Amino acid sequence: MAFGILEPKNVSNPLDVLGTAALEETQTTESDVFSKHAPGRPDLILVPTPSDDPLDPLNWSRFRKEAAYAVLLLGTCLAGTCGPLVAPAFVEMSHQLERPLSQIATGLNGSLVFAIGVGSCIFAPIQTKWGTRPSFLIASVVAFVSQIWAGASGTNFPSLCAARVLQGLAMGCWFNGAPSAIAAITFVHERGFRIALWNLGLVGGINLGPVISAQICQRQGWHFAFWWQSLAAGLVLLGTIFLVPEMEYDRSYYYAELERRREMLTSGSGSPSEDKFVPEQKEIVLGKVVTAPRDIERGTRSRWTQYRFSTGSKTDVSFLTLFLRPFYYFISPTIIWAALTFSVCFKLLPLAATVYAQVFGAPPYNLTVGGIGLVGGIPPLIGTLIGTFATGPLSDMSAKYLSKRNNGIYEPEFRLLPMILFLVFGGMGFYGWGLQQSSSWIVPAIFIAILHIGVSAATISCISYVTDSLRAGAADGLGLVVFIKSSIGFGITFIINDWYAARGPRQFFVSLGSLVVATSGLAIPAWIFGKKARHRFSQHNLLA
Repeated sequence: MAFGILEPKNVSNPLDVLGTAALEETQTTESDVFSKHAPGRPDLILVPTPSDDPLDPLNWSRFRKEAAYAVLLLGTCLAGTCGPLVAPAFVEMSHQLERPLSQIATGLNGSLVFAIGVGSCIFAPIQTKWGTRPSFLIASVVAFVSQIWAGASGTNFPSLCAARVLQGLAMGCWFNGAPSAIAAITFVHERGFRIALWNLGLVGGINLGPVISAQICQRQGWHFAFWWQSLAAGLVLLGTIFLVPEMEYDRSYYYAELERRREMLTSGSGSPSEDKFVPEQKEIVLGKVVTAPRDIERGTRSRWTQYRFSTGSKTDVSFLTLFLRPFYYFISPTIIWAALTFSVCFKLLPLAATVYAQVFGAPPYNLTVGGIGLVGGIPPLIGTLIGTFATGPLSDMSAKYLSKRNNGIYEPEFRLLPMILFLVFGGMGFYGWGLQQSSSWIVPAIFIAILHIGVSAATISCISYVTDSLRAGAADGLGLVVFIKSSIGFGITFIINDWYAARGPRQFFVSLGSLVVATSGLAIPAWIFGKKARHRFSQHNLLA
C-alpha cells in the first residue's frame, strides 16, 4: 500500500494494473533492458515507451510537437471564449430581442452547453476510428461557419440558437479531443504542465473572452462579437490544416515485439533477434486481449501523408460500437469522480459568468457592459495564471517525487494532490464573495481571482488523472466526462438566473462554496480506492 492507496487483490505484478507504470529506476526496481529513458536522465523511464519509428508522434522533433501543441492551445482558447462570448450583453439582448433574461440564457448558453456534450460523444469515436486530424479539421470548419451564421442572424432568435448549437458541437471536440491529443505527443513525466497550459487556454478563453467581447458589444454591437470570433476561427482552421498532423499511432506491433523478446530472454532460448515480427500476439486494451496487433505503422507512410485529411481507419471496431463505448465508462468509478469534479469546476465558471450582469450591473456597483466584462475577465485570468503555473509544475514534480518514494512505481492517484488547492482557494473564494458586504467592485474581484486559483488546480488534477488512468481509453472516458458535465450544465441554465434573483448573492455564492468543499472531499476515496477501481474496471471490459 503506497501512501494509503489500497492494492487490488490477486495481482502479482503491480504494473499489470491499468494506469500504473514504472517511471523511476531505483535500487529496488528491476530494470527492463527494453525501457527507454529521458535524454540526460538515465533514471527516468519514458512512459509510454516510444517505438523506433521516426513517424511515431512521441519521436517527432520539438518544432513539430510545439507547432501542433500551439494550434491545440489556440483552438482550445477559442472554444473557451465561445461560451460566454455575449454573456456581458445578455441584459441588452433581452431588451433587443424582446425575450426574458432566463430565455436568453437558456437559448444561447443552455443549448450550447448541451451541444458540447453531444459533440464530445460524436468526435470521440471519430478520433478513435479515423484519428485526431479529421476530427479537428471538421470541428474547425464547423466553428468557422457557425460563427459567421451567428453574426448574420440579426434579431432572429431561433436562428441564433441554432448557430450556438453548432458552436457547441465544435467545442466538444476541443474539450474532449485536445487532452487526449496532447497525451499522444507527450510522456507522463511532462504531461502535467502541458495539461495545465491547456487548462490555461480553456479557462483563459472563458475569462478573457468576455473582457474583449464586452468592449465590442458596447462599441459595435453584440453581432460583431461573432464576426470577430469567426476571424479567429479562420486562423485556427488554417493552423489545423498546416500544423496539426495525425497524432494517433498504433504501437501494438512494437509492444508485441518487445514482449516476444522479453519472453526469449526470460526463457533463455537465445538473444532477441531483429527478424521480421509476425503479428501473432494480441493487443491489450483495458487489461483485456481484444485483437491482433496491426502492422500498419511501420515504414508504410512518409512524413507528409500524416497531413492528409485522414490516414485511414485506426481500428477494425465499427463506428456504432465506438459511439456507444464512452457510455460503458459509466461503470468506472474513476470517470464518475472525474465527471462530478469536472462538472463542478467547469460549471462554476459559466455559472458565475452568467450572473455577472445581474451582480455588477445592479446597485451598489452599477457597472456598464464594458465594466462588467473587465471585472468578469481580468480577475479570473489572474487567478487562472497563478493556478496554472503553480499546479502544472507541482503536478509533475509530485508525481516524480512520489514515484521515486514508491520504488519507482507511478500511480495516477499521485495527480490528485492539487485537489487540496481546490478546497482551500475554491472554498475561500466563494465563501468570501458571498459573505463580503463591500460596495466596491474590487473586493469581489479579489475573491473571484482566488476561487479561480482553486478551480484551475482541480481541472488540471482531474484531466491528468483521467488521461493517465485510462491511457488508450482516455478519449472515450473524457467524452463521457464532458457529456455528463454538459448535461448537468444544460439543466442548471434553466434555473440559475432565477435562483440568484430569488436568493440573493450571499446564499448563492455560499452554496457554491459548500459545493466546492463537498467535491474536494470526494478526492479522498478516489485516492484510497482508485487503484482497486482501475483494476476492477479493466477486468470487466464488456466491449472486449
